[in-house]
Amino acid sequence: MRRDLSDEERLNRVEELRRRIISWYERHGRKHLPWRGTRDPWATLIAAFFLRKTRTSHVEKVYRRFVERFPTPRALHAAAEEEVRRMITPLGLENRRARQLKQLAKVLVEKHGGRVPSELDDLLCLPGVGRYTAAEVLLACFDVPEPLLDVNMKRLISRIFGLQGVSEEELWEFAKRLVPQDPVEARKFNYGVLDFAQAVCKARKPRCGECPLNDMCSWATSGRPQTK
Repeated sequence: MRRDLSDEERLNRVEELRRRIISWYERHGRKHLPWRGTRDPWATLIAAFFLRKTRTSHVEKVYRRFVERFPTPRALHAAAEEEVRRMITPLGLENRRARQLKQLAKVLVEKHGGRVPSELDDLLCLPGVGRYTAAEVLLACFDVPEPLLDVNMKRLISRIFGLQGVSEEELWEFAKRLVPQDPVEARKFNYGVLDFAQAVCKARKPRCGECPLNDMCSWATSGRPQTK
């Protein structure tokens, strides 16, 4: 029978989870991804837009060329939408994405002097920017230890900590407490969680037998019901 963890038990797992995830990321993480090496908030925004509903391998083929051609919001704002559309056609959804990217560049130029803002509320007011994208910009570029709470992180932390019936806001608050305060460690942890969830803690057919978190995972030790 499943048993939800107490708050104390959850807190006792946090440090160990951080240590194991960061260790796994240093050995197996996708550190080669070009957008993970940038501290440029504009380049980070571009990557976030491209990665939505698109395979990483497809984004890699377009990302470098795009940020070289449009290294700033002003450069994209000055370009024709048709040129933007042609460049991102390999990603799919090029009409919608081109339109959104042009709108984003326009707002950044006209309201923020061509710069990406560093405050959460300002980021959330940008067209096409939600909480995850805003968190990624803050984490990657402004040293704010935000969680990158996508479906992968939700799945992993829900399984590890036995979270059930938790609201979206509660998940964000819980995830925020998991992230190390050191900026470098915070990035390693977040990227590690994302990569680990995709490679090991999969939605379907998770690789529990080879999972280094197996002994601390509520889901793995209590029947493993389907988690989507």
